[in-house]
Amino acid sequence: MLQAIVIPLDGPENDLEKNRNKAMIEICNITKKYDDFTCLEQVSLTIPDGTVYGLVGENGAGKSTLIRLIAGVYKADSGEIRIDGKKLPDIKAKQEIFYMPDTQYYEKNATALTIGDFYKTFYPGFEMEDYRYLLEQFGLEENAFVDSFSKGMKKQMFIAAAICAGTKYLLCDEVFDGLDPWVRKTVNELLKSAVTGRNRTVFIVSHYLEELHKICTEKGFLHRGKVLTQKEWNDLMTKAGEEA
Repeated sequence: MLQAIVIPLDGPENDLEKNRNKAMIEICNITKKYDDFTCLEQVSLTIPDGTVYGLVGENGAGKSTLIRLIAGVYKADSGEIRIDGKKLPDIKAKQEIFYMPDTQYYEKNATALTIGDFYKTFYPGFEMEDYRYLLEQFGLEENAFVDSFSKGMKKQMFIAAAICAGTKYLLCDEVFDGLDPWVRKTVNELLKSAVTGRNRTVFIVSHYLEELHKICTEKGFLHRGKVLTQKEWNDLMTKAGEEA
């Protein structure tokens, strides 16, 4: 069983209290439609610097669409997204983002090691030695074909790549899917170390509220394309439980 993995780091730890009031990602009145369907409606969020921010929502709430908008994969119909004050699309801002989708894509004959080489071409700060270290800790053979990995093994490999990319911002879509409980614990420790030791901000969208409670310093709630308060979310969950 894997123990908590923490990469040896140089330099001081991130001062969370000092950074938490900085607006690193500002989502301002974002609306996104698909034909006649409104996926997101006037969504506004502020994600403070140096936090692990979790956005909770049921399937179909619009979580994946929102994270793709932040990553620059999609374009909003209205509203804007600013990263460190720079309005997307801004090339320098996008270079500071590592986006990890729910389903990862790779070349057919890719190995775990060539995945690292691929990301290093896009992220000059990619830490290859740390990446190889994490592969070893996860029990993943670096020269094995990715196609031979299970879903959970692939997820671990891409999490390792995300941690080592050297970007300021890490966006994770359903990062806990396909992972056994003991691997989730290790992933939680990795994501925490990415913030406390490397001065990064992690944004996670998930329907795993229990896991987000364990790791997140900030949380938001999304339901049918709209942001809810904590009370509104609790009332919604209570009603859903009563109707079940």
